[in-house]
Amino acid sequence: MSRAFRLGIAWLRTSRQSVPIYCVGAIAGVTVYYLYNDQRIASRRQQLIKRRKEPQLDTTISHEQYKFSSLNIGGRFVNPFETWRDKTLWDFVRWLCTRTSGNGLPKDVLELDRTLPVATPHFSLLNALSRSANVRSHNEVGDSIEYAEYPDPSELDPRSTVTATWLGQSTCFVQMDGLNILTDPIFKRRTVFSWLGPERLRPVPCQLEDLPRPDIVLVSHNHFDHLDSDVVRQLGNSVTWYVPLGLRDWFARRGVYKVKELDWWQESEYTDADTGRNFRIISTPAQHWSGRNGLDSNSSLWTGFLVKGAHSSVFHCGDTGYCPAFKEIGAKYGPVSLAILPIGSYEPRWYMCHQHIDPDDAVRIHQDVRARYSIGVHWGTFMMSDEHYLAPPRDLATACAKYGVLDGLFVAPQFGKTRLYFS
Repeated sequence: MSRAFRLGIAWLRTSRQSVPIYCVGAIAGVTVYYLYNDQRIASRRQQLIKRRKEPQLDTTISHEQYKFSSLNIGGRFVNPFETWRDKTLWDFVRWLCTRTSGNGLPKDVLELDRTLPVATPHFSLLNALSRSANVRSHNEVGDSIEYAEYPDPSELDPRSTVTATWLGQSTCFVQMDGLNILTDPIFKRRTVFSWLGPERLRPVPCQLEDLPRPDIVLVSHNHFDHLDSDVVRQLGNSVTWYVPLGLRDWFARRGVYKVKELDWWQESEYTDADTGRNFRIISTPAQHWSGRNGLDSNSSLWTGFLVKGAHSSVFHCGDTGYCPAFKEIGAKYGPVSLAILPIGSYEPRWYMCHQHIDPDDAVRIHQDVRARYSIGVHWGTFMMSDEHYLAPPRDLATACAKYGVLDGLFVAPQFGKTRLYFS
């Protein structure tokens, strides 16, 4: 290898005038290869989708599960849904050239304080329902006005109580049956690095160390706004990570090995060491894509997660476009106590509809999975689409009225506000 490198350098020194020509040729060759490979994968994908419509030999799973099982072609995961369409470079350029700017964001911070207020999580409640109280935050919330109507935390039974605290984007701290769950964690000011990526509209309601220690962390996919490498380093092997296929190696390179990698419809059992309670962690299909740079596109899967305990269940949807798999999820695993569904990053629809649901789609999923309650997330945090920054909750209210979902059953929560449900 070193001899070949030296020969290459010697050739460049003697053929400097030819270098631009060869560089252009190399770029053109790589581009043609990727375009051809994309076309080949797309053609193969259509063939497999068509084949999956035929009766399957495996009678241990339903025909719908067979149709909606994960699909990997040539080392890349692809969506097995007819509702999916791959985006081209032209689509992306067209979107950039036609984007609206601003999203209606006010320049006055006080106006943002009014329209997107940030609450302090109910730490007293979270600690009371957790086996290990966080001393740092234990006394930060006492008789806060916004929690004045909540019952005394000491009177609640963790087995029949579900809490959900939205911390921005798809990051939620959830408690059910005494289990502490963290979803798609990101606590950074920007999505990629401290100096790169979309910036938060509002400050994060609290830091990770303010919360009770999570027992498990659910990671739906590896996009920067759903998987914060700083959180991975901070929690490390102190928690159990549940991730989709192909993502375990990314954690291993960072010294984290307490990772359960799941395929769609695959289940894993988590046993609470202190209480002996068992929980089923189920990976469910979603219509999306993965990648953290241009070289790893779709090398790992994307997924939703359903956590089922003895008394309640929580569905973490992750990013997705609407697809028929959600009816099968509801038929097999419903009803669901609480669903965490994305309601933002959906405009323009012609570009976003295949990868991000809008509030109308979210309400349909709420009904498909037979959720008792749902909260809308993935909005108002990082602006990466064209809708007005306050459109998601407004459109959610319209969609709930359209489909007959009663007030309070599906809400767009306030940042940091701990919501309380009973199973």
